[in-house]
Order: sequence, then structure tokens, then C-alpha cells
Amino acid sequence: MKADFSKLSVQMGFEGEPETMDLRKELGNAIRRNTADIGLDETARAIYFSDGAVDIPDGQADDILRIVQRCYVVPVQEAVRAALSSDKLQSKTHV
Repeated sequence: MKADFSKLSVQMGFEGEPETMDLRKELGNAIRRNTADIGLDETARAIYFSDGAVDIPDGQADDILRIVQRCYVVPVQEAVRAALSSDKLQSKTHV
């Protein structure tokens, strides 16, 4: 699956417009600091240095979400979850 962490739409409050946030650097570092898995560390590097969407290997989305749950507030968790699931939703609508 592909996910773009450079333009996450984060709804920080209950009302108002969502903020667009670039979490590539912060998320890449958070994953690196919280994994002992070499493959996931390579994905963290890809996220950190990406210019847009990156490939997230099968099985790593759940690991990334677990790390995000420990390191970020709920609005950011929701935005990352949406970024990791948007590819799945698009592929289901094209079947």
C-alpha cells in the first residue's frame, strides 16, 4: 500500500477546519526510536526522506499504528490511520 505523510489532514479540535501537517520527519524518527525490527526501520527511513507517498509493506501498517498510538495525540492517530487505510478503500472501490 502507499501512504503520503507529507499532507496529513489533522482535525485538532472538534470544530473548525482540519490542519494540513507534514509528519514525514517526526513520524520517521518516532518509528525508528520505537522499533527493533530492521524492516520497519527501513520503512521509517523511507518515510523520513520521502517526497510524497511511500510504499508500506504488508504487515507494517499495524506496527506503525501501534507506535503512533504511543507517541501521538488522538487527532494525529486518526490522520495516520486514514492515510494507511485510504489505499485499501480505493482498491475496494475499483474491484
